[in-house]
Amino acid sequence: MVVLVVDGEQAGLLHRSVLDRVVEIADRLDCRSAAAFGALPVSFSGTDLRRLRRDMDQVVAFADAALRTGWTLGDLAVAPGDRPVRVAETSGGTLWADSVRGFELRGSADPRKGVTHAQPSATAQRTALSDLMAPLVEAVARARVLEVFERVS
Repeated sequence: MVVLVVDGEQAGLLHRSVLDRVVEIADRLDCRSAAAFGALPVSFSGTDLRRLRRDMDQVVAFADAALRTGWTLGDLAVAPGDRPVRVAETSGGTLWADSVRGFELRGSADPRKGVTHAQPSATAQRTALSDLMAPLVEAVARARVLEVFERVS
């Protein structure tokens, strides 16, 4: 998980896979400020933050135009790329997310479609990447100083 800190206060968490998709798009669009998320920890203020806001506008527009998606399951939000990403450890095994198949619970048995989570009524849903990026976009929009770093488990 990645921690978003706005003006010294924790503003949210984001799964690393979502940030990786932001970096992929930013690299493609030559949005250097947003591409900086590929080398955490990173902080922005002043003119760097203004550039980041412009970059994020372009990244979101591209994600929407290209119909990029990720997955949500309850409060989990991930955006796997070409390879599945590890999401969480559960009592039944490891929860992974695949860009095509969605969530899978991998334990000692064969992988199973993951529909079990701390919220029993939760169902995996394909979700627009721009919706998954919303916590980051909101943090960028309101920050005077933005810090982003990997959470240490």
